[in-house]
Amino acid sequence: MSLKNFIEEIPFSTGCGVIKFDDSGLIAISKKAGRASHPNPNGRDGKPPMVRAAYNFDGEYYAWQMPGGEKQKLYLVNRLDSPTSGVILAAANAETAKAAKDAFKNKEVQKTYYAICLGKSIQKKGVWKDMLNPVKAGPFVRSTFGGGKGVPAVCGFSVERHDDNGAGFTLFKLEPLTGITHQLRVQCAKHGFPILGDATYGNFAMNKRFRAASGINRMFLHCAETSLQFEAGGRKVNFSAKSPLPESFGAILDYNNNIAKLYRPR
Repeated sequence: MSLKNFIEEIPFSTGCGVIKFDDSGLIAISKKAGRASHPNPNGRDGKPPMVRAAYNFDGEYYAWQMPGGEKQKLYLVNRLDSPTSGVILAAANAETAKAAKDAFKNKEVQKTYYAICLGKSIQKKGVWKDMLNPVKAGPFVRSTFGGGKGVPAVCGFSVERHDDNGAGFTLFKLEPLTGITHQLRVQCAKHGFPILGDATYGNFAMNKRFRAASGINRMFLHCAETSLQFEAGGRKVNFSAKSPLPESFGAILDYNNNIAKLYRPR
C-alpha cells in the first residue's frame, strides 16, 4: 500500500486529520482540542482519542485491520495534552518513528505555540527560565514549581497582540527550548498569565465566567508549527508542518459584544 493510500485509510476522529507527510513515512496531524493523543490506559479522562483504533502502549502505535484483513499501524512520535490543539507527529513505520523520536530526545526539534492568556503583558518579549517538578498523580502527571530544585524549563515568549474587548487578554507566541509535561501551562501561570480555559493551572473563576459569556469551552493553547531534522532510509529529512490558529482564537481576540459587556465600566 502506498503512503498516500495508507493515510487515506487512517480512522481519524472528527476534527483530526493529516496536514502534511514525507516519503520517509513521517506524518503531521492536526489535532482538535478535546481529543487525546492516545487513549488513557485507565480510561479515566473520558477524552476520545484522535484515532478511532486500538492502541498498543508498549509499541506506542495505533493498530487496525482493513476490510480485506490487512493490518495497519500508526506510530506516535510525540504527544499533546488533550485540551491542546495543533500539530502532532506520527509515522507509518517503526524506523521513521524511532528516528523522529530521537530528534526530540536530542533537542533537534523546534516547536511554536500560541496561547491566549489572562493578563495584559507589558513586556513584549523575553525568556522564562524556571525549575519544575513533574509529579505522577495516579494515572496522570502534573508539574509543580520547583523553587531552586527540579528540572530546568526554558521558553522564549513574545506578545503578538491584545484583545479588542477590554478584557486584558494577551496572545503569546511561545517557543519552548525544553520539553516537560505541562511546561507551557505551568510557566504561563507562574509568570502571572494563566492560559484561558486551563482547568488544571488556570484561573477557575475567570474560566467559568468567560465560558458563560462566550459559549466557547476549550483551553486556548495551540501548537502552530513543528520542525525537525533526522535521518531515515539513508537520507536526511528536513520536515516542517504548520497548523493555523483555530477560529475560536479570533472569536476571543476580535471584538465580541458578549465578552466586552463583562468588562464595561458600570
